[in-house]
Amino acid sequence: MNRNKFFKLAPLFASMLALLAFGHVEAQTSASRFDFRAGQSMYIVAFRYMYAQPSVVIDTAETSQQPRQDYFDNALDVEKKVREKIEAWRFFRVADKPSEADFIFLVNLNGSAIEGLAIPFDAYRQHFKVKYDLDALHEAAYGRYIAGPLKLPTVGRLTDRLVKEFRESVGTGSAKGK
Repeated sequence: MNRNKFFKLAPLFASMLALLAFGHVEAQTSASRFDFRAGQSMYIVAFRYMYAQPSVVIDTAETSQQPRQDYFDNALDVEKKVREKIEAWRFFRVADKPSEADFIFLVNLNGSAIEGLAIPFDAYRQHFKVKYDLDALHEAAYGRYIAGPLKLPTVGRLTDRLVKEFRESVGTGSAKGK
């Protein structure tokens, strides 16, 4: 008897799963619907996220440990190199203000590797400027581009490879990145 009830309810469960799966796919692809086109403007921000070691203060009276304070270091050298490569490509215009750009190209230099995220201005403001939330930035990104790790990780080599990765992805018409 229980088996018959299950078979009667199976189409209902299948319909519910299909609706849930469709809603999930829509949520994942909403950020990837952005189409890169020639002439769009981008604002470039490059940074290094530094992990500070907690400092230990030793006093004769007591020993205390200060809280760890991570910080961002603006990587103007990386920004300049990426900007030069983008301008030489002549596909996008580089905006001087983030509010004037169609998207933000957020570049994270991390040792021997580099990552670029093409993100909307609102995600940049909310998840980078207000509170650094890398997962939220990845969710909001139109595309993610990674180069490295390299054995000889110079800024020039890393930025060359990052922009090459970006160009190849945009050149194929795909906004999803790699």
